[in-house]
Amino acid sequence: MQSRQTFNFIKMKHNKVSLIIQGILMGALILFGSSCKKTVEDIITPPGCTVTVEEVGSSIDVPTTWDKCHIYHCANFVNVNAALTIEAGTIIKLDAQKGLLTAGSGSITAAGTADLPVIFTSSKDDSYGGDTNGDGNATVAQKGDWFDIAFASPGNSLDHCKILYAGSGSVNLERAVNMGDKENNSITNSVIAHTAGAASQTFAALDMSWSPISTVAQNNTFFDNGHPVLIGISSNFDNSNSFHNPDNISQTNVCNGIFVDMVHAQDQAMLMTWSETEVAYVLGGWSGNSWAMDGAQGKKLVLGNDVVLKFARYTTPGFSILMPDGPGQLENYNGPGVAFTAYSDDSLKGDTNGDGPSTGFGGYWEGIFTNGPTWFSWGNMHFAAH
Repeated sequence: MQSRQTFNFIKMKHNKVSLIIQGILMGALILFGSSCKKTVEDIITPPGCTVTVEEVGSSIDVPTTWDKCHIYHCANFVNVNAALTIEAGTIIKLDAQKGLLTAGSGSITAAGTADLPVIFTSSKDDSYGGDTNGDGNATVAQKGDWFDIAFASPGNSLDHCKILYAGSGSVNLERAVNMGDKENNSITNSVIAHTAGAASQTFAALDMSWSPISTVAQNNTFFDNGHPVLIGISSNFDNSNSFHNPDNISQTNVCNGIFVDMVHAQDQAMLMTWSETEVAYVLGGWSGNSWAMDGAQGKKLVLGNDVVLKFARYTTPGFSILMPDGPGQLENYNGPGVAFTAYSDDSLKGDTNGDGPSTGFGGYWEGIFTNGPTWFSWGNMHFAAH
């Protein structure tokens, strides 16, 4: 009230000056007030839009653009059979067991920005776009509220997206994004969080298990998922991704690692590079007894410094690496910080198997060997049988 009286006094005595001051004060009031009341929803709502809800059918059969002035509600499972372009700031909400699947000549290009990400979330999530399902506060978003985004075609791109509350809650799923087995699919600068999953489940929030070497996953953030990432034996995976909530570094994932599927993947690439250092790579999560560089064909895995490989113990004596051409197939195996250890060893890269504090024990996994067989006893190898 005091500021209003002062302003009125200036207005009476100095009318011309008061107009200038009034403009400044009102501008500051609007700016300050909006910043105090701004919510996540306000931040991502595009300027100049009157956002309305559009119901999505069961298929997209002609080139289509989803624009930032709509919330797209998927009450059906959507088969994307033509090019779907999703603008920055667009919100997509999905019902239970619903998702998007590209096939044939279909593709998804979701081009968000840092300020206006593309949002894929639950129909129950009122924090983006408000109360779309019209039930007030009766429901809230939960893990597994919807199915996933799956690519069965090449050339899909998710950039600056948020994929939240996916996974369907099934013990056989826990995927938010399935990158498929086609060429040139990518996910970059995106967040995958709150995906259904637990230590006992067998997939991951980002599934690249069948993906070829052209598949790209860079600068993404994974938190509050079961298993964050599953790759195959044709996957590069660099050090650009993050495995914790940037606003709460203690919030990670139940099994915080990069899991390697050695059975369901495509043929192993001739050259792969693994350089992630925040979490370990896990060999043997859901596959056969050994991980092998296919016989003497010169295939090579390049490890970055500080990379840790952990080996699961689901068979006896455990998982192993076979290098028929010798240790040169595992380039930088003795680099600074590189180590090979048990899945249960929390001393390197933390609790990867989600069982709380644990360590390894002798013979937990089999070891690393070449034809002969000749078993290696490197100083950076822990809890191996050989």
